[in-house]
Amino acid sequence: MATAQTLTFPILWDEKNAVAAAYGIAHTLPQDLRQVYLGFGNDLAVRNGDPSWQLPVPARFVIDAAGIVRSVEADPDYTHRPPVEGTLAALRSVVEG
Repeated sequence: MATAQTLTFPILWDEKNAVAAAYGIAHTLPQDLRQVYLGFGNDLAVRNGDPSWQLPVPARFVIDAAGIVRSVEADPDYTHRPPVEGTLAALRSVVEG
């Protein structure tokens, strides 16, 4: 994705939701919801290469070069995405110092 969008900053690939778990935003899908996913042909255990059936809460983090979290936008409702302007403003403030 970073290459396709010609991003000039690093983004995180969170294998096995290790970072999501560390930030407290990973959740395990209940059995009934797993069956819904499987009904759509979406086996997360196979797709993610991890039998945990975990997903992160959709979130955006802006972290500066010192590792300080400067902005967080998260919403457990995956259909709601915050406007990109807030993330861009946070990125600009990190770049501008």
